[in-house]
This record gives sequence, structure tokens and C-alpha cells, in this order.
Amino acid sequence: MEQERQEASEKPGPDGPRRDVGEEILGVEDLKLRLGIKNNHIRELYDRLAEAELVADESRVVRETAERRMQDLSRQRDQLGQRIQDFEDEERRRRRNRDDQDRQAARAAREIERRDAEISRLEQLLAAREHELESLEREAGDARQRIEGLQRDLEERETETADLRATIDGLRGELEEEYERQRRLAEPANRLRAGMVLFNESQQIRAVHSLSRDLGQPEVHVALEEGEEPPAILTFTWQGITWQTYAANPGIAVQEPRVYLVSAGEDLSGVDRPSPNAHLGPGGRVVLGL
Repeated sequence: MEQERQEASEKPGPDGPRRDVGEEILGVEDLKLRLGIKNNHIRELYDRLAEAELVADESRVVRETAERRMQDLSRQRDQLGQRIQDFEDEERRRRRNRDDQDRQAARAAREIERRDAEISRLEQLLAAREHELESLEREAGDARQRIEGLQRDLEERETETADLRATIDGLRGELEEEYERQRRLAEPANRLRAGMVLFNESQQIRAVHSLSRDLGQPEVHVALEEGEEPPAILTFTWQGITWQTYAANPGIAVQEPRVYLVSAGEDLSGVDRPSPNAHLGPGGRVVLGL
């Protein structure tokens, strides 16, 4: 493993020497550390439930129910750990095959930090609830009243714990979906198609339709501009004279306007005309191919 990291760090990237792969997966290692912290919280809760068995025999049924719940949570924790391990393995394979994923991984790491901050807030709320449970146990004077109070409070805490776990799972699912969208847009062919879809759904397509009604079907050329997150460039030429060029950027973080007119004119002399590679298909939508 160490040798693979060293080889990946020595391999030059498109802009010079690559950064250490260890830095790139720092977000994932931090995630594992936080999972360990949560495991400690779960074990502490399990110990407190075990201590509650000494309070009264009447609370044994409640404690055994809580223990079964903790076992379910432990299994869910193991499943989550396996999912994280699978994610790490897949991430390492992708980093070896795609040099241009460094910037996207950095953005994903920042998103993980933001999600981890939200998870930390939820964990603090859970710890506060657990502290309230301990206070109730100390303040209870009567054994029967304390058992009944513990039972009611335990049921509430189980509901809150389930809600918190569901929120955490939802946040992680959103992060995985956003990373998958970013990965798909990193592929040039996918980014070009996404730019065409964005243009076909924009208001600018109406201007193209208006000119097409007067001048006939245009020649259409689509291509990606150069750069880290390039927009799709769509050029329309009518009768070899009039032309319009639009940019459509499907990037997730791009602000409006995402589709806009780049240039237009009525004289192609001295202008480098790209060969058509698309056309207006059914419904007046831009379609690849002639």
C-alpha cells in the first residue's frame, strides 16, 4: 500500500508533480476516525444500560430490549464500515486510472468536512440527551418511579437515536450522489451531452428556432471548450453567412446564466468555420450527428 502511494505521488499530473495521495484520502481517514468516536459512544451507552441492570430487577426487560437495540446498531455500524471500506477501494482504483480527479477529490473532501460538522452537531445533541438520562437516574429517589422514568426516557432516546442515524445516513447518501454527479461530468462525452441538454432546455433555443423559420435549417457544430470545467460551445450557421455561437456550462457550481450568447455575426470572411457534427432534430432540439 505504501509503495502504491509513493508511486502515485511521484507520477506527474497535467500541471506538474502530483500531490501526495495520502493528502487526497485524508477526508476518508477522518471519516473513519469519526466512526471510531461514534463506536465509543455506542459502547458507553451499552455500558450505561448494563449498569442499569443493578438498579432493580424490574428494569431487566427494558435493559434487554436496549441491548438488542444496541446489537442492531452495532450491525448497522459494521455494515456502514464495510460500505466505507468498499468506497475507499473504489476511490483508490479511480485515482490510479484518472489523473484529472485531484480537484474533484478536493471538492469532495470539503463537502465531507461540511457533512462531518453536521454529524458532529448531531452527536453533541445525542450526548446531551444521554447526559439528561444520567441526571434523571441520579435524581430519582424512588426505585419504582426511577424504573418507570428510565423506561419512558429510554423509549424516547431510542426514537431520537433512530432519527439521528437516519439523518446521518441521508447526509452520506447525498454526498455519494453528489460525488457521482461530479464524476460523470468529468467525462468529456458526458459533459458535452449535458451541455446540449442544458441548451435544449434554455430560452436561447427559441432564438435559434426563430432564425431557422426565416433562413432554413442551420449547420450545427458542438464541442467542449478547453479548461478545468469547460462549457459546451454550440455554433449555428445559416446559409453559410449568418452565425451565432452559444456557451452552455452544465457544471453543478456554475452560477447563472449557465447558457449565454458568446458571439454572432453576418460575415464569415476570416472566420474559422468548424465542420458541422450535429443538427436540429425532432422538436427543434440539438442532436449529435448529421
